Amino acid sequence: MTRGASRTHRRHAGTWDVVLAGLAVVATAVLLVPAALAAQPTASADSLIARGTRAINGGQTDQAERFFLDALKVSKNDPRAEHGLAKVALRRGDADAAIDHARNALKRDKNNAEYHMTLANGYGMKAMKGGLKAMFYGGKFKQECEAAIKCDPKYVPAHMGLLQYYIMAPGIAGGGRDKANATLATIARLDPFSGHIARAFVAQQDKDLAGAEREYRAAARVDSLDPKGWQALGAFYMEQKRYADAVKVGKRVLRLEPDNLPTVYQLAKAHLLLGDDLKAAESGFKRYIAEAKATDSPSPAAAHWRLGMVYVESGRLPDAKAEWERAVKLDPKEKHATAALDSLRKAHPELGR
Repeated sequence: MTRGASRTHRRHAGTWDVVLAGLAVVATAVLLVPAALAAQPTASADSLIARGTRAINGGQTDQAERFFLDALKVSKNDPRAEHGLAKVALRRGDADAAIDHARNALKRDKNNAEYHMTLANGYGMKAMKGGLKAMFYGGKFKQECEAAIKCDPKYVPAHMGLLQYYIMAPGIAGGGRDKANATLATIARLDPFSGHIARAFVAQQDKDLAGAEREYRAAARVDSLDPKGWQALGAFYMEQKRYADAVKVGKRVLRLEPDNLPTVYQLAKAHLLLGDDLKAAESGFKRYIAEAKATDSPSPAAAHWRLGMVYVESGRLPDAKAEWERAVKLDPKEKHATAALDSLRKAHPELGR
């Protein structure tokens, strides 16, 4: 693959991740602005939107929202700010807000493929909740993918969305393997990396795990220096509980991209579940806790729960209890840590409440 093609699949990768999450998907301190700074001219809409984009790409959802809202104050009805708020809503799992903001963006820029795809993801999120309206929202998802392609026929994420729709939707709703195969060919022509990822998805839907593995490996080889393909292969191994293979691939990802925090977490998890190197698992979860943002996924609370499990395996029950308490303090809805704490307290009352 040429470097240009590599850049193409990197450019599309973020939106493709959102599509997968929608179909299958930081609280920041308030800065006190000194009086001297408050007197400076208001930041431009361009500057605020650029800051918001950097913030959301960095996982700082709350900060991104503030920048986009400020941009709307400076430039009323700015479609870029509305679209930014739609992406914030998707990150939070708020499909209704994502749909509203994406629609507002499209009112001002109706020929923007990315805006149509963000609206599609909002509808996809609604469809995945099931219920009587699932088919209705699935149809809306398909319509917006098609609208994105009409705006930009080479926009890979929209083709990816249609592929998933054709595979997952019944024939009466417009699904079908013939349409999926034609879309697969289009994706592979536009971007070889995405073509392999798409074929891996179809293979998994068909329970062809050997075929899925071949495609993930082929995706990684499109550009062996880009960690994204290896990361996808590692995620596949984790899903299949092939933890030893996941460890090998995870180490390769971190050699290519040492600051890849999701892989730091997954590698630590693989060591824990494999039981081969609890020290590596401990250090990995500690690093993730130290460096991850509150809005990252997995959450820091989940990492505390996993670290507690490492301590259980190491026979360090007081340390496990402390980690689970931290997890629940960070996120009272962290059910795994809550259940682990309850079980530990019943089994070992001497550890105290």
